Amino acid sequence: MLSLLKSFYLKVENLKGKKLITVLILIFILFILVGILIGYLTSNELKESEKMEEPATPTIISPKNERSYFEGKIVYVNPEFYPLENVSYALVDSSGKQLFLLKSNDQKLSLAENLNVKVSGRMEKLSDGETNVLFVEEVIIKNASN
Repeated sequence: MLSLLKSFYLKVENLKGKKLITVLILIFILFILVGILIGYLTSNELKESEKMEEPATPTIISPKNERSYFEGKIVYVNPEFYPLENVSYALVDSSGKQLFLLKSNDQKLSLAENLNVKVSGRMEKLSDGETNVLFVEEVIIKNASN
């Protein structure tokens, strides 16, 4: 077997000119045909597995997921007051009265700290079941012209 491979290698090494181009074109055509055959076989398998079933019941949106909009000033709140809740900010009105606690997955609240803003998000309750917290999805900074 080893001698057969060695002799084949030596024959290919000696190819030059038109013979080399002919062999390369034949190999190219062979690989194109093999690629088309493999693509045809796998595409039939993919078409069968891509069938999606329609959901039997429509999706019901609960009022809990509705967005609410509130205006005020974002202020820092000591997170030690609400351990295990990851709450560090609150929304206060113009007189400084706290309206809601604010919670977010990113840093948008820290960027808008001490600014007058309009926030939107979903209203939820903390683990105590009494304290309202607004899960902030959008912060719009209000300036003097607004």
